[in-house]
Amino acid sequence: MKTGIFEMEHFEGSYPVIQLFDMPANKVVIFTNAGTYERFADLFKQDVNRFQWEILDNSGGKWRFFRQLYKAAKKHQLDLFYLNTISNNHLFYAWVIGLLRIARVVITVHDINCLFKSRWSFRVRELIHHIGKKALVKRVKEFNVVSDTMVDYLRETTQGKNQIHNIPGAVFESEQWSLRIGEYIHLVVPGSLDKKRRDYQQVLELLKTAEASQLRLHITLLGGHSDDYGKAIIQQAAAFKTVFSKITVYDTHLVHQDEFDKQLNNAHFIFIPSVVDTAICFAIPETYGISKSSGNMFDVIKHARPFITPQSLRISATLESSCFRYASINHLVDFLQGLYQQKEDYENWQQHALANSKEYTIAKVRARNPTLFARH
Repeated sequence: MKTGIFEMEHFEGSYPVIQLFDMPANKVVIFTNAGTYERFADLFKQDVNRFQWEILDNSGGKWRFFRQLYKAAKKHQLDLFYLNTISNNHLFYAWVIGLLRIARVVITVHDINCLFKSRWSFRVRELIHHIGKKALVKRVKEFNVVSDTMVDYLRETTQGKNQIHNIPGAVFESEQWSLRIGEYIHLVVPGSLDKKRRDYQQVLELLKTAEASQLRLHITLLGGHSDDYGKAIIQQAAAFKTVFSKITVYDTHLVHQDEFDKQLNNAHFIFIPSVVDTAICFAIPETYGISKSSGNMFDVIKHARPFITPQSLRISATLESSCFRYASINHLVDFLQGLYQQKEDYENWQQHALANSKEYTIAKVRARNPTLFARH
């Protein structure tokens, strides 16, 4: 069997997909661009040459790019084509899929409403996206979502007409770093500084409240910035004058993978101040935990860390026992103060996190998805 995996954006989300399809009876071909290939190389390190790579040039116009994609995929005579991220040019992808006539095509849906509930518009760009999405959905019979909390909603949206898979955005493959609470409780907020995904005002409010409560708290904003909002958050964080608490930021566009992993491994908790209701795609509403998933959940799985979320965010039942849910910032500070006073209680959180991540090993994810990973 030969499987093609397409990814030019969410390299960290395709990393586990590649690992899952890496089986003795299966040849894996990855279709990507030069920049994303470099990020894959950071993740796979010496194992990067285990796979075939088709490096596509997306700098020369749409027609040229999609002709490249078609020819490269056609050459490999794929049995299954797994497209992990399609965020634009839906009509072109639908055209390529139609021409290839591959037996099985699977598309990961990151934003269910964006793909299935786009609207007719007088704006040309929105109208083209709408037509393209309709064409793509018509071509594809199998979809994947990265969180089990999204499965029922997608099944309802497709009226049960399509096969739905649940391949998570991370697998657990290593040992957990065992930590103890020392001078500080360390919370890490991973991800780019994006107001449509995370509420950083909550982070700053937490720092302010912790300082007023004389709580030894260290918060790390583990992500770069790409707009004025991100720069403003970094400036606000740097302006804080604290004695008891502290905050670390990265005044850069991108945090290197090794540093990213190091900080997450040293987090007592991954802090996910997620927005719940958002609109990232043409103002189409999405709900985190139902129609889309936070990538931070996969940092939790990969690194086997306990985590903290707003009470209103829906999460997988598998991860529930290693999650503290807060109703307010004061509620969260009370929890952290109690934990700081009873530091030995942290070990229970850590053990629950490890047990929960072990439900996401390569073997267990394959076993839950036999129609994709059955031995051939």
